[in-house]
Amino acid sequence: MEKISIIGLGYVGLPLAVEFGKKLQVVGFDINQDRIAELRKGHDRTLEVEPEELKSSAGLTFSSETNDLKDVNYFIITVPTPVDEFKTPDLRPLQSASKTVGSVLKKGDIVIYESTVYP
Repeated sequence: MEKISIIGLGYVGLPLAVEFGKKLQVVGFDINQDRIAELRKGHDRTLEVEPEELKSSAGLTFSSETNDLKDVNYFIITVPTPVDEFKTPDLRPLQSASKTVGSVLKKGDIVIYESTVYP
């Protein structure tokens, strides 16, 4: 069975991971280990997802370990791209997530960027 990973479990990524996890095998990935720990306990401090929704997403697992992405075929990157006072985006989160995915990417895998990025 093919697997999806949502990279970045903020206000965009977590609801997406929960919905996909209701039907598919999903790895919800975030570099913040505290965030992973709270989600594993069924709590979302951002209040984007109710505890009942987390429980109903049977195919969803949470991880901050790159190794857990090795069997993934579809990567959806949902990390923030904040802007500074000059409206210049900080692409470091996007670049970091791309490097993480690149380290486990296999021929035929698909990467989708669900982020606000300038052209």
